[in-house]
Amino acid sequence: MIEQGRELIEAWRAVANAKLVEYRRQCWRLALQSRQGIIDKTAAIDRLWEIAIAHALVRALGEDRVQAILDEAFADADFRPMRSEVA
Repeated sequence: MIEQGRELIEAWRAVANAKLVEYRRQCWRLALQSRQGIIDKTAAIDRLWEIAIAHALVRALGEDRVQAILDEAFADADFRPMRSEVA
């Protein structure tokens, strides 16, 4: 029975880690698109926050950790206006 418990916990952790890895990847992807003027920075961050809530990342990691992930991805960026605002 102990082995079964370990295996079930390992499955839980693997899924949680995969979720976190993908969330970080999406943060960086949208930050890059924001830098390129493809999407609005505020819209990207708002949607990423919604995603973190919907997938229980805020509950599991805490607001500060999720905010740190967002800050890291969007830090030191030279944000340009949206293409529609320039045209």
